[in-house]
Amino acid sequence: MMRGPTSRETLNRASGNEEKATVTTEFDQEPLVLAARVEGDDLVIVLSGELDPHTAPLLEHEIADGLADEVSPKRVVLDVAELGFMDSSGLRVIIRAHQELEARGASLVLRSPSDTVLRLLEITDLRNHLTVEGA
Repeated sequence: MMRGPTSRETLNRASGNEEKATVTTEFDQEPLVLAARVEGDDLVIVLSGELDPHTAPLLEHEIADGLADEVSPKRVVLDVAELGFMDSSGLRVIIRAHQELEARGASLVLRSPSDTVLRLLEITDLRNHLTVEGA
């Protein structure tokens, strides 16, 4: 889903005069869109957009909800092909999920990482510690 420009007005009162400044930002996509489904013994969560400090809790809650079901999945598959941005807060959610799933005898899989995500995994050396499919 495309979002149009947003704007906000700020007042500059430093000189005693009120000046309005309008800041316009273009967004090419929603910050984060999640779509979860069950495929056999897997919980598949498709991520699209940006995984950052504002959106990471959404993924954290989605994973927790999937693990709270009566029958826990054997694998949680994060399809990150459409993830355009991820920072350390996104990595934190992924690492915690990986650790929790491992403790339950399950696993976390990153499916089809975008170039951006793949590069981040390589820089942090997490690619060697996480299961990555379709890279």
